[in-house]
Amino acid sequence: MSEQKTRTFAVGVDIGQKVDNSALCVVEIIENKAIVKILIKYPLGTPWDVLYDTIIDIAKDVMKQGTIESFNVDATGVGAIPADVLQQRLPEINVNAFKFTAQSKRELIGKLKMLHTLGKLKFARRGGDQIYNQVIQDLITEMRYIQAKIMRGDDNANPEIEIFKTGAHDDLFTALALAIKDIDINVNWEQAQDLVKFADDKTWLKTPLDEPNPGVIFF
Repeated sequence: MSEQKTRTFAVGVDIGQKVDNSALCVVEIIENKAIVKILIKYPLGTPWDVLYDTIIDIAKDVMKQGTIESFNVDATGVGAIPADVLQQRLPEINVNAFKFTAQSKRELIGKLKMLHTLGKLKFARRGGDQIYNQVIQDLITEMRYIQAKIMRGDDNANPEIEIFKTGAHDDLFTALALAIKDIDINVNWEQAQDLVKFADDKTWLKTPLDEPNPGVIFF
């Protein structure tokens, strides 16, 4: 009997406040690529118990398919309480409360930009799912407002990113950035330095919908 391969996932949760939506992103790591499989933007005013219950239900469904290697929850505005609640109800997962700083946000945008530029950020599709497709479009809008340019990097392949402008809302973008936070993109700067020459776009020229078929399926 052949051994079944374990699928690997990562989760990012952005906790919204009064004027910001909460958002959830689940990515699957396949062949050194981050494949977005689930992307949810919660309506403003979603009760905490509904938010927790849906996140927990999704996490449990994902765990039936494989392993959640990282689970990062934004703790910048609301503190560590949401992460603590999720940790208590999901004891089999290490839930990390992550507080953004100006530096850490720049680094995560840089990592996301590297994944995108190298073609390692992919989006699964749901034919006929209007809600999901609209959320993808919302994410693309957020990406286009967060204008980033790769300037240079160090020996550890940490790119220096210049951020030109951010949009009013970046909830989905933040959830995606938290999901890919701990993913090793396996790119050294000797390879990546060519991106400085070719990635001088101040916006994200390609979008997740540019590819006709990313070749991935849902659960």
